[in-house]
Parts: sequence; structure tokens; C-alpha cells
Amino acid sequence: MLVDFSLLEEGGLPVLPASVGSGEYSGYLAVIPGEVLADIYIQHGSRLLEGNVRTFLGRSGKVNKGIAATVAKEPAKFFAFNNGIAATASEVTTVRRGDGSIIVTSATDLQIVNGAQTTASLASAARDKAPVRGTVFVPMKLSVVSPAVASDLIPSISRFANSQNGVRPSDFFANHPFHRRIEEVSRRILAPAVAGSQIQTHWYYERARGQHLNDQTGLTAAKRNQFLLINPRWQVIAKADLAKVESCFNLEPDVACKGAEKAFVAFAERISKEWIDESRRTIYGDDWFKSAVARTILFRTAEAGVSKATWYEGGYRAQIVAYACARLAKLALDQEESGGLDYIKVWTLQSAGDVLEHQISKISEVMARVLQNPPSTGQNISEWAKQQACRKAALEAEVPTVKAFDDWILTSDDRRASKREQRATGLIDRGLDSVKQVLSRNSGYWESLRGFCRTKRILLPEDEKALVPACRIPSMAPTDKQAARLLQLVDRAVDAGWHSR
Repeated sequence: MLVDFSLLEEGGLPVLPASVGSGEYSGYLAVIPGEVLADIYIQHGSRLLEGNVRTFLGRSGKVNKGIAATVAKEPAKFFAFNNGIAATASEVTTVRRGDGSIIVTSATDLQIVNGAQTTASLASAARDKAPVRGTVFVPMKLSVVSPAVASDLIPSISRFANSQNGVRPSDFFANHPFHRRIEEVSRRILAPAVAGSQIQTHWYYERARGQHLNDQTGLTAAKRNQFLLINPRWQVIAKADLAKVESCFNLEPDVACKGAEKAFVAFAERISKEWIDESRRTIYGDDWFKSAVARTILFRTAEAGVSKATWYEGGYRAQIVAYACARLAKLALDQEESGGLDYIKVWTLQSAGDVLEHQISKISEVMARVLQNPPSTGQNISEWAKQQACRKAALEAEVPTVKAFDDWILTSDDRRASKREQRATGLIDRGLDSVKQVLSRNSGYWESLRGFCRTKRILLPEDEKALVPACRIPSMAPTDKQAARLLQLVDRAVDAGWHSR
């Protein structure tokens, strides 16, 4: 199969050599026009994708819908949004132009080994008269492999091109201010020492996957041991796991049973909405983190308890644990004048204690019966656990209350007082953080910002007042409110084209 690029406007496809030729392999980087890629697929069809691990998966998939939507609505941004394609060929004809640049005029045995969905989606869009021509451009890596080694090398190229680590929904939310704040708190707050130990440790919040391991990179053996002593592996909390635990104690075990990633999406939506409200945002501080750790401790206690229970026959542990935690939280809220479980007490002990452990065990057994008896005979238990009807049945199921359970319950007045304190502490912490950020930049930075904003006429009177102490750092410092205003001003200036130094 020969693909002719000589009819392109420049007489061929401009490429950048990306390898030192060994006689058996050479590589090029290129940007191929969307309409050219679409035309090649329309002309040669599935033969173009024989080296790919997948053919076109149709328009109904989420990714392919996204490709089609970008072509239809934002074609000029296709290059920015798309990862591009990887292709192989057994031979290419190249021409070096007078300016030293290289163009490919033809490619023999061209194969798209990664990017089948991009290629076929563009062809489908072109057939539908979408605005592909002249607006859509696709990054391309082209590997030219001699026939002598093609049978061995091309399958390897295809395999490695299609075996990258997947990106999970939770990864996209890793940089949200919520996660940065909880990460900062987790590195600062030390948990009480337990079991006679004199060493206080961190509950390490892993905002980004692999963070705990990456923080050990480059450390000597002694420093790595010291790091693990303060940040033990069993006290790592992944963000997706946090979301799952929070779903359970938020009385949404059905959401948790849909898996950590789906629970995370729901959690992310809730946090994003609450983050807009400053008064609700301030709740997510030190005490919230301690309470979240306590909920994780209770969740892990339930996991261990179910596994060793005499009534447990194996299977569906994750579902039983999720529902047991939700029912525990509901039982606490149902007590007279209750403000819910005293999570700070759990944090202080770094343990569920005998009473809560016993209570969780009793609840878990009841939840197992609810899950194992769906309303429809033969209904899949995993699917039943994902339904709101199951949640309703479980939260309304009668469960025994063990002796001294009341000792682990906050009064409603205590809870309200705790919320007020958390908000006040959160506001103070946020104010101090804003001042710290402003003071980390010298007076020249703020003078530059003031000059730019005056030129663009985007300074408000209150901004001018806030800039006075900032431009006199270190002899003066802004107030909390002034610091917050200055950081907002920086964002406006950047949007207006300011390049900070």
C-alpha cells in the first residue's frame, strides 16, 4: 500500500528527523492535516489499521464522542486536545528542500498503530461535512522500519504505543485547591503516638498517584527509612480511597459500591460545588482532615472485622463494609440529640476502640443479610448493592446498639460549636496562607504588577490600597484581606496578559 503525499500544498509532508538512522529504523515527527489523514483512511479503510490493537470503536464511545465534538465545535483546538497518532512504514521517500527542511513525498505500507479512533473519527467527520479541512491538525510520530525487522519490531511498537498507563478520572482533579489544601494539612499534622511508641506519624494524603513512592526517590537508605518511619505505607490515603470512604459516611454506600473511581467523580462534584461558598470551604481544614482519617480508620476496622467474622463465608466484603460504615453513621445520627459520631475521639485514640469495633461487627452482620437477600430472586448482589433501593433497605434495617455506644456520640450543641470553630480556624489559616504567599514575593514583583494594572486600567481603589504595603515589603506587610485581594489581582493581571517575573 503506497500513500502519496506529493499532492500536498508543500509538495509533501514536512517532517523533523527524530532518530539517528541505523539502516533498520528511522523516525520522524510531523503534523499532518486532519483532512489528509481522513482522506487516507477513506481511501484505504481498515487496511490502514491492521497494525493497531483496536479498530474503530464507533461514535458512541465517550472518547470518540469527544473527538467528534471538538471537530464540530472547536476544530482549531484539536491539536491541543488530541494526543496524536503513531504510525509505521516500511519505506518513505524524502526530499531535502533548499532551506534544509525535509518533506516526505510517499510512504509504503503505512500503518496507524496507535490512534485508530482519532483517524477513523476524522474520516467520519469528513464524510459528515464537518469543518476538518484547513482547521484540524494532528501530531504524528512516524517510524520507518525495514522489511528485514518489520515482523518483530512493528508488533513491539504497536504494543508499547498502546500500553501507556491509563489516566483515571481522579487524576484530572488532583490539582484542585481542595486536594492541595488536604495534602498540606496531611504533611503538617502529626497523629498522636500509639501503643507505647514515642514517634508521631503522618497520615500521608496522596494527592497524585505514586506521590508517596516518588517522595522517596533519591533518598539514601537511612533517609528512606526515616521517611517511612514518619510516613508509614499503611497510613497512606489515596484520593480515590478517601472519596469512597467519604461516600460511605455520607450515607451513600450505593455510590461507594460503584467503585473508587465513580465514587471519586461524585465526591469531586460535591466538593467543587461546596468550594464556591467561602463559608463551606473553610470547613476543610485541620479538624476535617482528622475526622476524615478517623473515618478511614473505621472503614479499615470494618474491613478487618468482616474478614475474620465467624459468619463471613467469603465474597462481597467491599459491599458489606461500605454499607456497615454508612449504617454506623446513620445509627449515630439517630440517637437522641445527636450530632453524629465523635470522629476526633477516634483520631485521638488512632483506633476504633473496643466499643465501636463491636458495634461495627454487629452492624456488618445485619448488612450482609440485607445484601444477600435482594428483592428479586437470583439478582446479582454486586448490582443490588449499587441501587438506591438497597441503600434505603440497609439504612432502615434494625441493628442492635451495643453498650457504651453513646460515649462515642457528639451532642448536637457540640457539633454546632465544632463547626463554628472549624470555620473560624479555617478563615485564620486561609488568611495566614494568603499573607505568606504575598510575602514570598519581593516589592519589585508587586511594583511590576501595579505598573501593568495601571496601564491596563484594571486597578480598583481597594487594589491600590492593598498594593501600598506590598510594594514596601519587607518593611510593611498587608492584612489578611489585602493579601487575598492581591492574589485575586494577580489572577486578573495574568488573564490580561501580564507575565510575572
